[in-house]
Amino acid sequence: EPFWRDLPFTDICKVICHDTLHGLHKVFKDHTAQWSINHIAPFEIENRVQWLPKTPGFCHFSGGIFKISQWSGREEKDLKCIFLPCLSGAQTSGVIIVTHAEMDFIYTAGWKMLVENDLECMTNYSKKLHQHKDAFLQTEDYGGWELDHFNIPKVHGWHHYPENIHWLGAPYYYSTEISEKYHIEGAKKAHKATNRKDYLKQMLLWLIRQEKIYLHDSSFAGVLMNSQSHQIQIHNLMALCQTMVPQVRRWRELRKKP
Repeated sequence: EPFWRDLPFTDICKVICHDTLHGLHKVFKDHTAQWSINHIAPFEIENRVQWLPKTPGFCHFSGGIFKISQWSGREEKDLKCIFLPCLSGAQTSGVIIVTHAEMDFIYTAGWKMLVENDLECMTNYSKKLHQHKDAFLQTEDYGGWELDHFNIPKVHGWHHYPENIHWLGAPYYYSTEISEKYHIEGAKKAHKATNRKDYLKQMLLWLIRQEKIYLHDSSFAGVLMNSQSHQIQIHNLMALCQTMVPQVRRWRELRKKP
């Protein structure tokens, strides 16, 4: 039983701020993608993913997606870029509609600026998603997670995104993705630079040195920009002098004439 059940005038969806990283991106990978894959022969979806051509700037799942034990945020986002085309022709129209509506909802919620028309579109995407979600129960199961209900708090929270955006603004600015991306800089890279023995002290020392290098580069770049601006000013002055010298000589010659 949730602790807020008997609290008066309490709506937990208004108390807890929605997070696009855990409430949208991870939900797609953990639930929607898994439900869709469960109803396709494993070799079919693996072949489709592996046969896609490589695209610069995007992850290529050359080893498939079933062997990935720990997904990064970038991999989850890049999966959405290829997932819908990979389902085409292998799934029912209902599953395609649900997946398409959810992806439209996720991408719209990730915009940096949202207006009333965008919120209406998000509401329509959510309605379409819940209207056709039973398609996951009507397809053949190839062995995976048994799906018999949709009582998932994060999925229910999609109904409250538009009103939450009215109060707090675009979810992009209060997503935990902004802070969690520094796990790579502050934890993974720092740990990789150690010898795995007494690594905490080594990680702190590495971070301190990286900060000093950053400050040195910033100050050096400022000095360089100032020197470059001075050089530009000197160059402009010399160019002006070169244009003025012939005119001054001509003026002197004209004065010498009777």
